[in-house]
Amino acid sequence: MKDLVGLCPKKADDLFFKTLPSTISIYCVGGAVRDFLLGKSFSDKDFVLVGADLDYFKKKGLKAVGKNFPVFLHPKTNEELALARREKKHGIGYKGFVFFTGKEVSLREDLKRRDFTINAMAVDEHGNLHDPFGGRKDLSSKTIKHVSPAFVEDPLRVIRLGRFLAQLNEFNVHKDTYELCKEIVKSKEILTLSKERIWTEISKGFGGRKPIKMINFLLDCGAWKEITGSSNFGPELHLFLKSVETNKISLEWIVAKIFQDEDLGNVHCTFPKAVHTAINVLKRTKVCRKNYIDMHNICNSKYDLILDIFEKANLFRNPTNLTDFLDVSFYKHPKQRKILASCFEFLSQFSLKPIIDSNDKKIEIKSAIRKYRLKKLNEFMLLKNFS
Repeated sequence: MKDLVGLCPKKADDLFFKTLPSTISIYCVGGAVRDFLLGKSFSDKDFVLVGADLDYFKKKGLKAVGKNFPVFLHPKTNEELALARREKKHGIGYKGFVFFTGKEVSLREDLKRRDFTINAMAVDEHGNLHDPFGGRKDLSSKTIKHVSPAFVEDPLRVIRLGRFLAQLNEFNVHKDTYELCKEIVKSKEILTLSKERIWTEISKGFGGRKPIKMINFLLDCGAWKEITGSSNFGPELHLFLKSVETNKISLEWIVAKIFQDEDLGNVHCTFPKAVHTAINVLKRTKVCRKNYIDMHNICNSKYDLILDIFEKANLFRNPTNLTDFLDVSFYKHPKQRKILASCFEFLSQFSLKPIIDSNDKKIEIKSAIRKYRLKKLNEFMLLKNFS
Protein backbone atom coordinates (compact mmCIF):
# COMPACT_ATOMS: atom_id res chain seq x y z
CA MET A 1 0.00 0.00 0.00
CA LYS A 2 1.13 3.52 -0.67
CA ASP A 3 2.49 5.42 2.31
CA LEU A 4 -0.49 7.51 3.40
CA VAL A 5 1.38 9.46 6.08
CA GLY A 6 0.94 13.16 5.43
CA LEU A 7 -2.35 12.90 3.57
CA CYS A 8 -4.00 13.98 6.81
CA PRO A 9 -1.93 16.49 8.79
CA LYS A 10 -1.01 15.72 12.36
CA LYS A 11 -2.72 17.85 14.95
CA ALA A 12 0.59 19.02 16.33
CA ASP A 13 1.70 20.30 12.91
CA ASP A 14 -1.42 22.36 12.09
CA LEU A 15 -1.96 25.71 13.81
CA PHE A 16 -5.73 25.25 13.89
CA PHE A 17 -6.04 21.51 14.44
CA LYS A 18 -3.76 21.59 17.48
CA THR A 19 -6.25 23.89 19.23
CA LEU A 20 -8.96 21.21 19.06
CA PRO A 21 -9.75 19.02 22.09
CA SER A 22 -8.09 15.60 22.22
CA THR A 23 -11.54 14.01 21.93
CA ILE A 24 -11.83 15.19 18.30
CA SER A 25 -10.26 12.98 15.62
CA ILE A 26 -9.40 14.27 12.16
CA TYR A 27 -9.62 12.27 8.93
CA CYS A 28 -8.91 13.08 5.29
CA VAL A 29 -11.79 11.56 3.33
CA GLY A 30 -13.33 11.02 -0.08
CA GLY A 31 -11.87 11.98 -3.42
CA ALA A 32 -8.40 12.92 -2.16
CA VAL A 33 -7.93 9.45 -0.64
CA ARG A 34 -9.27 7.76 -3.76
CA ASP A 35 -7.09 9.76 -6.14
CA PHE A 36 -4.00 9.37 -3.94
CA LEU A 37 -4.37 5.58 -4.01
CA LEU A 38 -4.87 5.72 -7.78
CA GLY A 39 -1.71 7.79 -8.20
CA LYS A 40 -3.73 10.70 -9.58
CA SER A 41 -3.20 14.34 -8.73
CA PHE A 42 -5.80 16.23 -6.73
CA SER A 43 -6.17 19.86 -5.74
CA ASP A 44 -8.47 19.74 -2.74
CA LYS A 45 -8.69 17.78 0.47
CA ASP A 46 -11.83 17.30 2.54
CA PHE A 47 -11.74 16.47 6.23
CA VAL A 48 -14.18 14.84 8.63
CA LEU A 49 -14.04 15.62 12.33
CA VAL A 50 -15.28 12.82 14.58
CA GLY A 51 -16.24 13.53 18.20
CA ALA A 52 -17.02 17.15 17.36
CA ASP A 53 -19.86 19.26 18.68
CA LEU A 54 -21.64 21.71 16.37
CA ASP A 55 -21.97 24.43 19.01
CA TYR A 56 -18.24 24.27 19.69
CA PHE A 57 -17.43 25.11 16.07
CA LYS A 58 -20.03 27.84 15.88
CA LYS A 59 -18.36 29.50 18.86
CA LYS A 60 -15.00 29.19 17.09
CA GLY A 61 -16.27 31.70 14.54
CA LEU A 62 -15.29 29.62 11.51
CA LYS A 63 -16.82 30.45 8.16
CA ALA A 64 -19.67 28.03 7.40
CA VAL A 65 -20.41 26.79 3.88
CA GLY A 66 -23.66 25.26 2.65
CA LYS A 67 -27.09 25.79 4.12
CA ASN A 68 -27.88 22.25 5.19
CA PHE A 69 -24.57 20.68 6.17
CA PRO A 70 -22.35 21.27 9.21
CA VAL A 71 -19.30 22.21 7.12
CA PHE A 72 -16.75 24.89 7.98
CA LEU A 73 -13.64 26.25 6.30
CA HIS A 74 -10.20 25.80 7.79
CA PRO A 75 -9.14 29.34 8.83
CA LYS A 76 -5.73 29.07 7.12
CA THR A 77 -6.09 26.68 4.17
CA ASN A 78 -9.82 27.11 3.37
CA GLU A 79 -10.13 23.32 3.17
CA GLU A 80 -13.55 21.96 4.08
CA LEU A 81 -14.03 20.59 7.59
CA ALA A 82 -17.21 18.55 7.92
CA LEU A 83 -18.55 17.25 11.19
CA ALA A 84 -19.27 13.52 11.10
CA ARG A 85 -22.96 13.05 10.37
CA ARG A 86 -25.76 10.61 9.77
CA GLU A 87 -28.61 11.27 7.39
CA LYS A 88 -32.24 10.29 6.99
CA LYS A 89 -34.44 10.66 3.95
CA HIS A 90 -37.56 12.71 4.60
CA GLY A 91 -38.46 14.19 1.20
CA ILE A 92 -37.71 13.91 -2.50
CA GLY A 93 -34.58 14.69 -4.47
CA TYR A 94 -31.04 15.09 -3.25
CA LYS A 95 -32.15 17.87 -0.86
CA GLY A 96 -34.70 15.64 0.86
CA PHE A 97 -32.47 14.65 3.77
CA VAL A 98 -32.20 15.49 7.45
CA PHE A 99 -28.68 15.40 8.87
CA PHE A 100 -27.67 14.54 12.41
CA THR A 101 -24.35 15.48 13.96
CA GLY A 102 -22.90 14.99 17.39
CA LYS A 103 -20.01 13.63 19.37
CA GLU A 104 -21.51 10.15 19.22
CA VAL A 105 -21.50 9.89 15.39
CA SER A 106 -18.75 7.49 14.33
CA LEU A 107 -16.47 7.56 11.29
CA ARG A 108 -18.13 4.41 9.97
CA GLU A 109 -21.57 6.04 10.17
CA ASP A 110 -20.29 9.05 8.27
CA LEU A 111 -18.67 6.94 5.56
CA LYS A 112 -21.77 4.76 5.24
CA ARG A 113 -23.87 7.66 3.96
CA ARG A 114 -21.50 8.23 1.01
CA ASP A 115 -22.23 7.16 -2.55
CA PHE A 116 -19.53 4.72 -3.69
CA THR A 117 -17.09 2.52 -1.82
CA ILE A 118 -14.15 4.16 -3.57
CA ASN A 119 -15.29 7.47 -2.07
CA ALA A 120 -15.94 6.01 1.40
CA MET A 121 -12.37 5.71 2.65
CA ALA A 122 -10.55 7.83 5.21
CA VAL A 123 -6.98 8.37 6.38
CA ASP A 124 -6.13 9.47 9.93
CA GLU A 125 -3.24 11.67 11.04
CA HIS A 126 -0.99 8.62 11.49
CA GLY A 127 -1.46 7.46 7.91
CA ASN A 128 -3.84 4.60 8.71
CA LEU A 129 -6.43 3.74 6.06
CA HIS A 130 -10.01 3.27 7.30
CA ASP A 131 -11.93 1.31 4.69
CA PRO A 132 -15.04 -0.33 6.22
CA PHE A 133 -16.80 -0.94 2.87
CA GLY A 134 -14.03 -2.37 0.69
CA GLY A 135 -13.18 0.71 -1.35
CA ARG A 136 -9.53 -0.26 -1.80
CA LYS A 137 -10.54 -3.65 -3.19
CA ASP A 138 -12.93 -1.97 -5.62
CA LEU A 139 -10.17 0.41 -6.67
CA SER A 140 -8.01 -2.59 -7.51
CA SER A 141 -10.76 -4.27 -9.52
CA LYS A 142 -11.72 -0.89 -11.08
CA THR A 143 -15.32 -1.22 -9.94
CA ILE A 144 -17.75 1.52 -8.99
CA LYS A 145 -20.06 0.06 -6.34
CA HIS A 146 -22.62 1.61 -4.00
CA VAL A 147 -21.94 1.68 -0.28
CA SER A 148 -25.44 0.73 0.94
CA PRO A 149 -29.03 0.24 -0.27
CA ALA A 150 -29.64 3.88 0.77
CA PHE A 151 -27.92 4.71 -2.53
CA VAL A 152 -31.37 4.86 -4.16
CA GLU A 153 -32.45 7.75 -1.94
CA ASP A 154 -30.36 10.32 -3.84
CA PRO A 155 -31.14 10.61 -7.59
CA LEU A 156 -28.06 12.76 -8.18
CA ARG A 157 -25.92 9.67 -7.66
CA VAL A 158 -26.94 8.26 -11.05
CA ILE A 159 -25.46 11.29 -12.81
CA ARG A 160 -22.42 11.31 -10.53
CA LEU A 161 -21.79 7.68 -11.47
CA GLY A 162 -21.85 8.62 -15.14
CA ARG A 163 -19.42 11.43 -14.43
CA PHE A 164 -17.01 9.07 -12.65
CA LEU A 165 -17.13 6.65 -15.60
CA ALA A 166 -15.97 9.48 -17.86
CA GLN A 167 -13.20 10.53 -15.48
CA LEU A 168 -12.08 7.07 -14.30
CA ASN A 169 -12.26 5.68 -17.80
CA GLU A 170 -11.04 2.16 -16.98
CA PHE A 171 -13.71 1.61 -14.32
CA ASN A 172 -16.98 -0.26 -14.72
CA VAL A 173 -20.26 -0.32 -12.78
CA HIS A 174 -21.04 -3.16 -10.38
CA LYS A 175 -24.13 -5.02 -11.62
CA ASP A 176 -26.07 -4.44 -8.37
CA THR A 177 -25.31 -0.73 -8.50
CA TYR A 178 -26.51 -0.62 -12.09
CA GLU A 179 -29.84 -2.20 -11.06
CA LEU A 180 -30.25 0.41 -8.31
CA CYS A 181 -29.64 3.15 -10.88
CA LYS A 182 -32.47 1.80 -13.00
CA GLU A 183 -34.72 1.90 -9.92
CA ILE A 184 -33.85 5.55 -9.38
CA VAL A 185 -34.66 6.38 -13.01
CA LYS A 186 -38.03 4.65 -12.74
CA SER A 187 -38.88 6.75 -9.68
CA LYS A 188 -38.65 9.94 -11.82
CA GLU A 189 -36.78 11.65 -8.97
CA ILE A 190 -34.09 12.82 -11.37
CA LEU A 191 -36.53 15.51 -12.46
CA THR A 192 -36.58 16.85 -8.89
CA LEU A 193 -32.92 17.79 -9.22
CA SER A 194 -32.11 21.39 -10.03
CA LYS A 195 -31.01 22.08 -13.59
CA GLU A 196 -27.90 23.76 -12.22
CA ARG A 197 -26.92 20.69 -10.17
CA ILE A 198 -27.30 18.42 -13.19
CA TRP A 199 -25.07 20.73 -15.23
CA THR A 200 -22.42 20.65 -12.51
CA GLU A 201 -22.19 16.87 -12.74
CA ILE A 202 -22.49 16.25 -16.48
CA SER A 203 -20.09 19.10 -17.27
CA LYS A 204 -17.44 17.28 -15.23
CA GLY A 205 -18.21 14.15 -17.23
CA PHE A 206 -17.93 15.94 -20.57
CA GLY A 207 -14.59 17.26 -19.39
CA GLY A 208 -13.39 13.75 -18.53
CA ARG A 209 -11.14 11.50 -20.58
CA LYS A 210 -13.99 9.38 -21.97
CA PRO A 211 -17.29 11.28 -21.99
CA ILE A 212 -18.76 8.58 -24.23
CA LYS A 213 -18.75 6.22 -21.23
CA MET A 214 -20.96 8.65 -19.30
CA ILE A 215 -23.34 8.97 -22.23
CA ASN A 216 -23.58 5.21 -22.80
CA PHE A 217 -24.29 4.57 -19.12
CA LEU A 218 -26.96 7.30 -18.90
CA LEU A 219 -28.55 5.99 -22.10
CA ASP A 220 -28.54 2.38 -20.90
CA CYS A 221 -30.16 3.10 -17.54
CA GLY A 222 -32.65 5.59 -19.00
CA ALA A 223 -31.29 8.68 -17.24
CA TRP A 224 -30.30 10.43 -20.49
CA LYS A 225 -33.94 10.57 -21.57
CA GLU A 226 -34.92 11.96 -18.18
CA ILE A 227 -32.32 14.71 -18.49
CA THR A 228 -32.70 15.61 -22.16
CA GLY A 229 -36.17 14.45 -23.10
CA SER A 230 -34.59 12.34 -25.85
CA SER A 231 -33.32 8.77 -25.99
CA ASN A 232 -31.61 9.47 -29.30
CA PHE A 233 -27.84 9.70 -29.48
CA GLY A 234 -26.81 8.99 -33.04
CA PRO A 235 -23.71 7.26 -34.38
CA GLU A 236 -22.16 10.56 -35.50
CA LEU A 237 -22.19 11.87 -31.91
CA HIS A 238 -20.67 8.61 -30.68
CA LEU A 239 -17.93 9.01 -33.29
CA PHE A 240 -17.39 12.63 -32.27
CA LEU A 241 -17.00 11.82 -28.57
CA LYS A 242 -14.54 9.06 -29.37
CA SER A 243 -12.55 11.48 -31.51
CA VAL A 244 -12.23 14.07 -28.73
CA GLU A 245 -10.63 11.70 -26.23
CA THR A 246 -7.19 12.96 -27.25
CA ASN A 247 -8.18 16.39 -28.54
CA LYS A 248 -8.17 19.51 -26.42
CA ILE A 249 -11.60 20.93 -27.13
CA SER A 250 -13.17 23.38 -24.71
CA LEU A 251 -16.06 22.09 -22.66
CA GLU A 252 -18.63 24.53 -24.06
CA TRP A 253 -17.91 23.41 -27.62
CA ILE A 254 -18.19 19.72 -26.78
CA VAL A 255 -21.55 20.34 -25.13
CA ALA A 256 -22.67 22.56 -28.01
CA LYS A 257 -21.91 19.79 -30.49
CA ILE A 258 -23.97 17.32 -28.44
CA PHE A 259 -26.99 19.57 -27.99
CA GLN A 260 -27.01 21.71 -31.16
CA ASP A 261 -29.98 19.86 -32.66
CA GLU A 262 -31.94 19.34 -29.42
CA ASP A 263 -34.93 21.34 -28.27
CA LEU A 264 -33.27 23.04 -25.30
CA GLY A 265 -36.68 23.69 -23.77
CA ASN A 266 -36.94 19.94 -23.11
CA VAL A 267 -33.47 19.64 -21.57
CA HIS A 268 -33.51 19.51 -17.76
CA CYS A 269 -30.14 21.18 -17.49
CA THR A 270 -28.99 24.79 -17.27
CA PHE A 271 -26.18 25.64 -19.69
CA PRO A 272 -23.82 28.59 -19.22
CA LYS A 273 -23.96 31.45 -21.70
CA ALA A 274 -20.81 30.21 -23.44
CA VAL A 275 -22.57 26.96 -24.39
CA HIS A 276 -25.55 28.82 -25.87
CA THR A 277 -23.16 31.06 -27.83
CA ALA A 278 -21.33 28.03 -29.26
CA ILE A 279 -24.63 26.35 -30.16
CA ASN A 280 -25.74 29.47 -32.05
CA VAL A 281 -22.46 29.54 -33.98
CA LEU A 282 -22.88 25.91 -35.02
CA LYS A 283 -26.47 26.54 -36.09
CA ARG A 284 -25.55 29.64 -38.13
CA THR A 285 -22.75 27.85 -39.95
CA LYS A 286 -24.42 24.48 -40.47
CA VAL A 287 -25.36 25.02 -44.12
CA CYS A 288 -22.14 26.71 -45.25
CA ARG A 289 -20.02 24.09 -43.50
CA LYS A 290 -21.87 21.31 -45.27
CA ASN A 291 -21.61 23.12 -48.59
CA TYR A 292 -17.87 23.54 -48.15
CA ILE A 293 -17.37 19.86 -47.39
CA ASP A 294 -19.52 18.88 -50.38
CA MET A 295 -17.98 21.37 -52.81
CA HIS A 296 -14.43 21.97 -51.61
CA ASN A 297 -12.96 20.71 -54.90
CA ILE A 298 -14.88 23.27 -56.97
CA CYS A 299 -12.50 26.20 -57.26
CA ASN A 300 -15.11 28.73 -58.33
CA SER A 301 -17.12 28.20 -55.14
CA LYS A 302 -14.35 27.51 -52.66
CA TYR A 303 -13.37 31.04 -51.65
CA ASP A 304 -16.91 32.26 -51.03
CA LEU A 305 -17.70 29.19 -48.92
CA ILE A 306 -14.57 29.58 -46.81
CA LEU A 307 -15.29 33.23 -46.16
CA ASP A 308 -18.94 32.45 -45.39
CA ILE A 309 -17.80 30.06 -42.67
CA PHE A 310 -15.44 32.58 -41.10
CA GLU A 311 -18.00 35.40 -41.21
CA LYS A 312 -21.02 33.45 -39.97
CA ALA A 313 -18.96 31.96 -37.16
CA ASN A 314 -17.85 35.52 -36.26
CA LEU A 315 -14.26 34.30 -36.11
CA PHE A 316 -12.63 37.55 -37.16
CA ARG A 317 -14.06 39.14 -33.99
CA ASN A 318 -13.50 36.05 -31.84
CA PRO A 319 -10.38 34.35 -33.24
CA THR A 320 -9.81 32.41 -30.01
CA ASN A 321 -12.79 30.24 -30.99
CA LEU A 322 -11.11 29.07 -34.21
CA THR A 323 -9.47 25.87 -32.94
CA ASP A 324 -12.51 24.66 -31.00
CA PHE A 325 -14.86 25.54 -33.84
CA LEU A 326 -12.77 23.65 -36.41
CA ASP A 327 -12.21 20.66 -34.13
CA VAL A 328 -15.94 20.31 -33.52
CA SER A 329 -17.02 21.02 -37.09
CA PHE A 330 -14.42 19.18 -39.16
CA TYR A 331 -13.26 16.29 -36.96
CA LYS A 332 -14.13 13.88 -39.81
CA HIS A 333 -12.45 16.07 -42.45
CA PRO A 334 -8.86 16.76 -41.35
CA LYS A 335 -7.79 17.99 -44.79
CA GLN A 336 -10.49 20.65 -44.90
CA ARG A 337 -9.77 21.58 -41.30
CA LYS A 338 -6.12 22.20 -42.15
CA ILE A 339 -7.01 24.33 -45.16
CA LEU A 340 -9.43 26.47 -43.16
CA ALA A 341 -6.93 26.99 -40.35
CA SER A 342 -4.25 28.06 -42.83
CA CYS A 343 -6.60 30.41 -44.66
CA PHE A 344 -7.75 32.08 -41.46
CA GLU A 345 -4.19 32.54 -40.24
CA PHE A 346 -3.26 34.07 -43.60
CA LEU A 347 -6.20 36.50 -43.66
CA SER A 348 -5.67 37.57 -40.07
CA GLN A 349 -2.28 39.08 -40.79
CA PHE A 350 -3.64 41.89 -43.00
CA SER A 351 -4.77 45.23 -41.61
CA LEU A 352 -8.18 46.42 -42.79
CA LYS A 353 -7.60 50.02 -41.74
CA PRO A 354 -6.85 51.30 -45.29
CA ILE A 355 -10.12 49.81 -46.55
CA ILE A 356 -12.11 51.26 -43.66
CA ASP A 357 -10.51 54.69 -44.09
CA SER A 358 -11.26 54.78 -47.81
CA ASN A 359 -14.99 54.02 -47.48
CA ASP A 360 -17.65 56.14 -45.82
CA LYS A 361 -20.71 53.94 -45.36
CA LYS A 362 -20.93 50.79 -43.29
CA ILE A 363 -22.38 48.72 -46.13
CA GLU A 364 -19.59 49.89 -48.47
CA ILE A 365 -16.94 48.97 -45.88
CA LYS A 366 -18.44 45.51 -45.40
CA SER A 367 -18.56 44.87 -49.14
CA ALA A 368 -15.02 46.17 -49.69
CA ILE A 369 -13.62 44.02 -46.88
CA ARG A 370 -15.25 40.89 -48.28
CA LYS A 371 -13.98 41.64 -51.78
CA TYR A 372 -10.45 42.22 -50.40
CA ARG A 373 -10.49 38.99 -48.42
CA LEU A 374 -11.74 36.98 -51.39
CA LYS A 375 -8.91 38.36 -53.49
CA LYS A 376 -6.35 37.46 -50.83
CA LEU A 377 -7.83 33.99 -50.46
CA ASN A 378 -7.53 33.42 -54.18
CA GLU A 379 -3.87 34.44 -54.12
CA PHE A 380 -3.16 32.28 -51.09
CA MET A 381 -4.89 29.18 -52.44
CA LEU A 382 -3.05 29.42 -55.73
CA LEU A 383 0.24 29.94 -53.91
CA LYS A 384 -0.28 26.92 -51.64
CA ASN A 385 -1.85 24.86 -54.42
CA PHE A 386 -4.67 23.73 -52.11
CA SER A 387 -7.29 21.61 -53.80
